[in-house]
Amino acid sequence: MSVAINKQPSGNRNVVMIGCFDTKAEDFEYLYNCLLQNKLGVTTINTGVLGTTTRFPVNIEAETVALEAGSELSVIRKNKDRGSALKIMAKGAKNVITHLMSQGKIDAIISMGGGGGTFIALNAMQALPFGIPKLCLSTLATKDLSKSIGSKDILLMPSIVDVAGLNTISRVLIAQAAAAICGMMKVQISKDYKSKGSIAMSVFGNTTICADSCTELLKAQHYDVLSFHAVGTGGMTMESLINDAVFDAVLDLTTTELADELCGGICSAGPDRLSAASQMGIPQIVIPGCLDMVNFGALDTVPEKYKNRQLFSWAPDVTLMRTNADENRTLGEIIAKKINDSEGKVIVVLPLGGLSKIGGKGEIFHNPEIDKVLFDAIKSNSNSAISIVEVQANINTPAFAKKAVEALLSLIEK
Repeated sequence: MSVAINKQPSGNRNVVMIGCFDTKAEDFEYLYNCLLQNKLGVTTINTGVLGTTTRFPVNIEAETVALEAGSELSVIRKNKDRGSALKIMAKGAKNVITHLMSQGKIDAIISMGGGGGTFIALNAMQALPFGIPKLCLSTLATKDLSKSIGSKDILLMPSIVDVAGLNTISRVLIAQAAAAICGMMKVQISKDYKSKGSIAMSVFGNTTICADSCTELLKAQHYDVLSFHAVGTGGMTMESLINDAVFDAVLDLTTTELADELCGGICSAGPDRLSAASQMGIPQIVIPGCLDMVNFGALDTVPEKYKNRQLFSWAPDVTLMRTNADENRTLGEIIAKKINDSEGKVIVVLPLGGLSKIGGKGEIFHNPEIDKVLFDAIKSNSNSAISIVEVQANINTPAFAKKAVEALLSLIEK
């Protein structure tokens, strides 16, 4: 897809303005002019299925967006199915943004709208990597849009009034939104902090002691450590940023989200957890941290089929279920399958003294026989390229943290 860009003579950076120009042309014309006043190049994408506008140049029309989703605008109009139309245009818009990004034609993206426009815009923004400014002025900004935003760094700005024609409030907010995206594009990150590399690490309450020790050891070696809370969204965010090539290596200390995905817990990060590092070919240390537990909400929310299992109240709104031998065998097979396909080096580090704080000797989830089922499944199903390191210690000990960091450094400092 080749698209002309309305570049300014100054040669400044380019922002994509995407939205429903059929019903909100007046608002977008004002936003367009505000962007020009900030000396930005602007590429405009129309996602409105009812028509277009002549108030400002439109670079990519709705017909092209629809075609990118494998549909035609005439068919969408004929069907008169708003829900279907939104899904098609959202898919098409995301594909268009992907093309533009691959051509180096996006430095930022901005949109505004009500429910439909916001849905399309947020889906389109999903195609952009971390660090590209993304702003949506929306009537839904104060609602829970976590599913649409996912793990992306999207800024939502409340529109206060409907995006339905200019008025004394919308003029202020649209101008501020334009200035905000301009300011975000101009930000220069300080280079004062020098690091040898960036490390992603997964962490949980039951592995915090180990995580703190690993962080201290890695920072002492001048590595930047970014921790992600393994509660579902944390794992998804980490995987997304790995795919965006943000990290040099991964210390996957807490893979507990795999257990929640298997058993229907509340901390699942989806089926793609533990996939990105293998696909990107970056070094990774994989540790079965907290795979001795599945997370549920309050005790009365635990599914009926698990009511007779070993349960532990971690907090009033968090109930932990001890994984059993069958589940651990399956989890070991899942881990091995995921890392066997890795394009990069992988070392699995096994804490033989327990997978969590409450899995240590004398603790409520201590069960070395079940842990051994997990370890054996990982070892027997991993290919010969996978290195296995066994540590005779609980995961939350200085000895284990030292071994985990040594394993990581052996991969990234070769």
